[in-house]
Amino acid sequence: MDQKPLSSLEYYDLQSDSYDQMISWPSRIATEGVFFKKLVNDYKLKSSLDVGCSTGFQVIMFRRLGLDAVGIDSSPRMIEKARANSVTCGVTVEFILGDFLAMSKRFSEGFDIITFLGDTSSVLKSNIEIKKTFQEIYKCLNPGGLFVLQTRNYDHILKNHLRFIPPTFSRNGSEETLFFRLLDYGPKSVNLNLVKYHWRENRWETTVQTTAIYPHFKKELEKPLKSLGFSKISFYRNFNFEDYDPNGQDLIIVAEKKGVLKGRTFSARSEKPKKETALPKTTNPKVSKAKVSLQKVTRTVRKRGRPPKGSR
Repeated sequence: MDQKPLSSLEYYDLQSDSYDQMISWPSRIATEGVFFKKLVNDYKLKSSLDVGCSTGFQVIMFRRLGLDAVGIDSSPRMIEKARANSVTCGVTVEFILGDFLAMSKRFSEGFDIITFLGDTSSVLKSNIEIKKTFQEIYKCLNPGGLFVLQTRNYDHILKNHLRFIPPTFSRNGSEETLFFRLLDYGPKSVNLNLVKYHWRENRWETTVQTTAIYPHFKKELEKPLKSLGFSKISFYRNFNFEDYDPNGQDLIIVAEKKGVLKGRTFSARSEKPKKETALPKTTNPKVSKAKVSLQKVTRTVRKRGRPPKGSR
């Protein structure tokens, strides 16, 4: 498509008003909530940081799972939207406007789990940026903490030159919006095009917004994790803990930092975790559904970040 690409910051600032219409948050949180509830219970997690938190619903999910939850994003308008969503949901969490490459300077305490969800890694332009970002995440993790990354499976997408992402739809009263996303392939990057058809006042309005994304293969994400010293790295195809599929749509990585989390107990006979507390490898685990969307949390959470003045 002949559309001048916006910077990722410009693109996501523009998406902030309609982002929650494009994403089906209830179904997404229901699925992801089961996955993260199991990790929270198995690893006795107490705190979380969502990197690239967008409009904040995953941070709200973590708070409702009982964690001291923080979100960080480089888009001012996404952060504004996230704070408004937390007020609407009646949940007290912290949202920080900040740079991924300077996170370790922003927090006075570490986190038990750090997430990098929703294909956020595709804004990283090179393997150097990947390594620097992962280094920051590693520094911000407590010993024994978890790093969870979710992205599209670009090994499959690029191999087959796939262009179309399934469309989504939303309705607000008499107004309707259709969202179509498609990829254009260039020599050094891929352009992500978002076409919005908005029906109001008996006519369609169309807008097109484009930004460059930087797809990364599985091995490009795995290599820096190993070099940083993550002791255990697992790969999944979805949030049901099913083993990674080279032909699947998504790639989910769970990496464990060396050490032991405070509060996590082990068998008296061994310093190693019991087998049932390790990351699941079954393709059909029996996990109960997380009730993360119906509870209202009212207690105040302790501030973990130290954002500079004027950033909030």
